[in-house]
Amino acid sequence: MSTFYIVHSISVISLLMLIVNSFLFVKTSKKKNKVYKILMLYLVVLSFIELFCNSMVILNFGNNFFISHFYFNFQFLFLSFLFYNLFENRILKHIVIINLLGSWFFLALQYSLDPSLFWRFNLTEILFISFLLIVYSLINLYNNLGKEKKSYFYFSIGLIMYLLCSSVIFMSGNLELVFLKKPYIDIWIFNSLFYIVYQVFIFKEWKTLIKYS
Repeated sequence: MSTFYIVHSISVISLLMLIVNSFLFVKTSKKKNKVYKILMLYLVVLSFIELFCNSMVILNFGNNFFISHFYFNFQFLFLSFLFYNLFENRILKHIVIINLLGSWFFLALQYSLDPSLFWRFNLTEILFISFLLIVYSLINLYNNLGKEKKSYFYFSIGLIMYLLCSSVIFMSGNLELVFLKKPYIDIWIFNSLFYIVYQVFIFKEWKTLIKYS
């Protein structure tokens, strides 16, 4: 079996775990709070995006890099609102909204100046969004210190681990080589593996939320 098919198989496993987590959150969403439902919507939307992306790979429809823009920006949108609702400090809440709107204004300007960027990975978009979400996650972990009942603690840990890993991979060089040629294709395995770890932490978060609901 070629390395490509091994990588794709691991990617499919991570997709199945995402779908399972989505199903669990949807199934138990009744009478849950706003943050829970934001996380649920985040998982459901990403499941559809990942399904579409994997379908394009299986059917060999060619370049699917443009899907990354929808993935990262929907992730940024949902998780910005998630952390907005988790943060109690009003200044932090305002910073989250300013960062969201400011980032989208900058990206809209970037795409208007270079429309061809839509068909490629936008490293600035990926790293900036990942950086902000890692910062928000670290703030949430700090806010949970000393608390017996922690709020989205496992989710924040999993998100940090995954985003750090994926950011390093996207900075590794030519992104087409990440998918198509050695040795970069071996590097991409780590992204899929860390996504599986991320889904494990989300599942752990779901169990914790159900336990204390």
